[in-house]
Amino acid sequence: MADLTTPASPNRIAPVGVIAGGALLVVAAFLPWAGVRADIAVLGSLSQNVRGVDDWSGILALIGGTMAAVIGVAGGDRPFTALAALPGAVTTAVLLVFLSDPQGRGRNASFTVGDLVRVEPTVEYGWFVALAAALAVTGFAATALASGRRLRRP
Repeated sequence: MADLTTPASPNRIAPVGVIAGGALLVVAAFLPWAGVRADIAVLGSLSQNVRGVDDWSGILALIGGTMAAVIGVAGGDRPFTALAALPGAVTTAVLLVFLSDPQGRGRNASFTVGDLVRVEPTVEYGWFVALAAALAVTGFAATALASGRRLRRP
């Protein structure tokens, strides 16, 4: 009688998570990441938003999300999917650089004129979505690596 047991298959959730995280990162690149809000005593509140793709870091996030999704599709249920940790980690670093604003553009955009006018930069929801997606890609890719190693051990 033949043995009907099959070897354990790798974790299939990790590649799907990498693909979904990469796709979400692509979508998040088109969402508003930052903005400037002006509170004017006479007019009320005005705001202007900047999408992720309007800055170099948003373009890199778009490329990183695309790369992660492609690696997830190409990797299937093999440990190859773990390579998606590279674009996920790089995108996370790029997002943190975007938030830190090393050029000082955000600090230059903030000023106050008594109680009449207040202008300040804001971080919008798209940046948070992109950060969550980049961290998810990195986490699922690491999970794919761990599941691949678990399968090879006797």
